[in-house]
Amino acid sequence: MDLQWRTHDLTIPPGGSAQDWLQYEWLLTNGTGAFAMGTAAALNTRRYHALLTAAQKPPVGRIVALNQVLEQIVLPDPSGEQVHELTTCAFLNPQGHQVFVPQGHGFLRRFEKGLTVRWSYSVDHAQFNRELFLHWKKQAATLHYQVQSPATGTMAPKLRLWPMVTLRDFHSLLRQGAAGSIAVDVAQPKPSTASVTVRREGLAISLSCTSACFVPQQSWWYGVYYTGEAERGQDALEDYFVPGYFQIELNPGQDTDVDLTVALGPEPHDPPARPLKLRRDHLEAVRQNLANRGVAAEDQMLQRTLALAADDFITERRFRNDRLTTVMAGYPWFADWGRDTFIALPGLMLATGRFDEARSTLKVFAGAIREGLVPNCFDDYDQTAAHYNTVDASLWFVHAAIEYLHATGDRDSWKDWLAEAAMSVIEAYIRGTDHDIRMAGDGLITAGSPHTQLTWMDAACDGVVFTPRFGKAVEVNALWYNALTGLADLLTDRHKREAEHYHKLAQRVTRSFAKLFWDEATGSLCDHVWLDENASEHRDRTLRPNQIFAVSLPRSPLPRTKQLAIIRVVRDKLLTPYGLRTLPADDPRYHGRYTGPRFQRDEAYHQGTVWPWLIGPYAEAVLRAGRFDERSRLAARQIVQPLLSHLVGEGVGQLPEICEGDPPHRPVGCVAQAWSVAEVLRVLALLAHQSPARHAC
Repeated sequence: MDLQWRTHDLTIPPGGSAQDWLQYEWLLTNGTGAFAMGTAAALNTRRYHALLTAAQKPPVGRIVALNQVLEQIVLPDPSGEQVHELTTCAFLNPQGHQVFVPQGHGFLRRFEKGLTVRWSYSVDHAQFNRELFLHWKKQAATLHYQVQSPATGTMAPKLRLWPMVTLRDFHSLLRQGAAGSIAVDVAQPKPSTASVTVRREGLAISLSCTSACFVPQQSWWYGVYYTGEAERGQDALEDYFVPGYFQIELNPGQDTDVDLTVALGPEPHDPPARPLKLRRDHLEAVRQNLANRGVAAEDQMLQRTLALAADDFITERRFRNDRLTTVMAGYPWFADWGRDTFIALPGLMLATGRFDEARSTLKVFAGAIREGLVPNCFDDYDQTAAHYNTVDASLWFVHAAIEYLHATGDRDSWKDWLAEAAMSVIEAYIRGTDHDIRMAGDGLITAGSPHTQLTWMDAACDGVVFTPRFGKAVEVNALWYNALTGLADLLTDRHKREAEHYHKLAQRVTRSFAKLFWDEATGSLCDHVWLDENASEHRDRTLRPNQIFAVSLPRSPLPRTKQLAIIRVVRDKLLTPYGLRTLPADDPRYHGRYTGPRFQRDEAYHQGTVWPWLIGPYAEAVLRAGRFDERSRLAARQIVQPLLSHLVGEGVGQLPEICEGDPPHRPVGCVAQAWSVAEVLRVLALLAHQSPARHAC
């Protein structure tokens, strides 16, 4: 364990149990979309929990390569051998109650998280440490074991490691009856190393272990139970294939070090000599960037935690034969999404000084623009396929491009390709493009139909659209105004005509925006406005957080009096310690809990559920409306503090996708979400500057 980069250290208190640690979920990534994930108790509670989920086509095509390892310490005993098992799995007994077999968590004493995760056990005078790290930019992981066994007589104590494998798509589950043919090949590539290759359905992994021999003994563990899947109304049972075990003779009374490495493909990987140095050096540069920008002030531990949290989402993507950068929206189940990427980019990359990667990310999506639309997401399985079904992702791209230029001064990229990409979005929206996205006569953007979901509130299930927002959405038009004015100010003489046009359009938007969206009765903005088949106008007066963007973005079409009124309404009705609710608790459609089958969860997704990423625009709105005075700065710092506390506490270095609307606002959804982390980072970066640029609204 690299103690300098250790961010979490949990120790079992007297009378405590590792079962209490099931709520703590950890994440390791390696810059390719591959990841490892599990609980501090070392018990898998999700189908996504595994010691290595590898990316066949980085950053996607992910498969579970190694679920768990059954670890046994075999100690000599007067009656023969005494076997202690340090692994834990959950099963359902005949009465339907959860049971743990084995109960290795009973020996667990300590859990640590940093660049690696490490568990420390104590059993019958033996000390056992397991440390997991992912190989940087490789589809491989190594478990490093350190075992100190008691001094014994003539018989040497042993360590047995039984790999538990499914080799399946990370969204699916494996049952023995549908597993197909599984092949196991054993080799001894070096005198001191044993290796085994497991093949299933065109997939292969290699497992190699130092100081070991491999004993073939194929078996299955049936009905491993995932409580997290059961809570989500999903199939929660899986079968694990075990090809045999590695056996290592331990040095009595001394430390024995063993490396078990798993890699995607049939060829074994050696544990790298300096497994973490590349990432540690890289992250130290990111932390120093944060320090230089005043982010988190003198708190180096918080800087390291933020740097590591942000880094988890930044990955490589091959695009048109180039190796570029992208952003994974969330772990465990999201890939790189356009909307999420460009909301997150200012916090993940600009606030941390990762300007080359920011430019590379912009280039990936600029190259994929089609008819003025940025991809909502790339396909999980086909690297060449993208999905274009969003109205706001393209406007977030323009916003990120403008912020990139302000942060870096990179005029070369701006003139060569970035300005043209941003203008292509604006021009497409003016003339009209797919999904009926177009500029209306009042200068505002309208989009979609009753059957489409084009904004970020896009939950739908079984043909039911839970939050229909077609027509003119308030945040889309706040983004539109921000894009028009921001671009017009930055375009050079070469685009003088377009700049003048955008300025005139922005003036029209200013006149139209408040007239259309302002609701005098509530002192806030309508959420969206649409026309029915008879061209009659309808205004959705539902109180939602989307209106906050009309205050938080650098350029607002509203006067300050209306901005302050919006902040008051959002604060009083939607603000929680962990983000903004998507509906106030007194709305009859409000859902305070997020649980159950998919339909039930999707219905609640934007109907009261709290979104941590929205704390960023709310805090920025407070800063901008307060003109960044000391009072607004203190308020903004207090607003993000609960999320920072979660990050360094029970979040184990990450922030969740969503939280439940009702207190205590239990984290749900993705354990780690890019824009949640990014928005906290961005607010801290705003607070770090004494005189931030572009304060004026």
